[in-house]
Amino acid sequence: MEIIDYVVLAVFGALGAFISGFLGVGGGIIYIPVLDYFLKKAGMNDTMLVKGILANSLFTIIFSGSVSSYNQYKHGNFFPKQILQTALPGMITAFIITYLIKTGTWYSKTTFNYVFASMLLIIVVRMFTSKSKIHTNEKESPAWHYQITGFFAGIVTAFSGLGGGVVMTPVFTDLMKQSIKKASSISNGVIPLFAIVLGIYNLTDLPPQYISNWQVGYIVLPVVFPLILSTFIFAPLGVSASQKTSQQAIRMIFASFASLVFIKLIYEIFFK
Repeated sequence: MEIIDYVVLAVFGALGAFISGFLGVGGGIIYIPVLDYFLKKAGMNDTMLVKGILANSLFTIIFSGSVSSYNQYKHGNFFPKQILQTALPGMITAFIITYLIKTGTWYSKTTFNYVFASMLLIIVVRMFTSKSKIHTNEKESPAWHYQITGFFAGIVTAFSGLGGGVVMTPVFTDLMKQSIKKASSISNGVIPLFAIVLGIYNLTDLPPQYISNWQVGYIVLPVVFPLILSTFIFAPLGVSASQKTSQQAIRMIFASFASLVFIKLIYEIFFK
């Protein structure tokens, strides 16, 4: 890797961190395509690539999600009970699916792209077309609503590397009638808990290929470090911006970013 590569990674890390704080999605929506490009450029082979993308995205999300969640706490927008109710079942499902992916060859890069694209399409359509009201004084949902959401968010996390925020935020707002700012805060709190469990597993596992002397397990430190470094500055800025932005605007920005990643994936699937 050259100096310009580290600069580009830092720039995209800043964007991912800002989005993490602003939307409560962990930043994976930016990290995934960036890691796809740079891990391939660093020499990661096709059989390991999807596992490497997932592992390094989630490792980066540990930091972006944690910094974002801490800043939600500083702004008085923090919900520890709901975070734990959501996170605990999801940590279990995320680990189980990650283990199955790691120990087999069935989850290829092509399969990953189709899963990722299908999920993004559903989210984009839902966020752009939903006519649901803006919720500000919602009643608290029962614990099992959060637990079921976490259960499925953990599965999506393991399959997509996104952290689960792209599932949790729409479910919390559209189905559970939470305000989007509360939904983003809960999502920001849950995401690093998912990522920490998987991060420890990915750091201690033995991959079939090493592409760097500074690789620990599946984590390629020269690639993730510039992404992580930007987190400490730009995730707090994203949280601050979200506090000053209308809920409808946040929804549209969320859907717009998902649309861009969806278009990129469609191009990769059908034109490469």
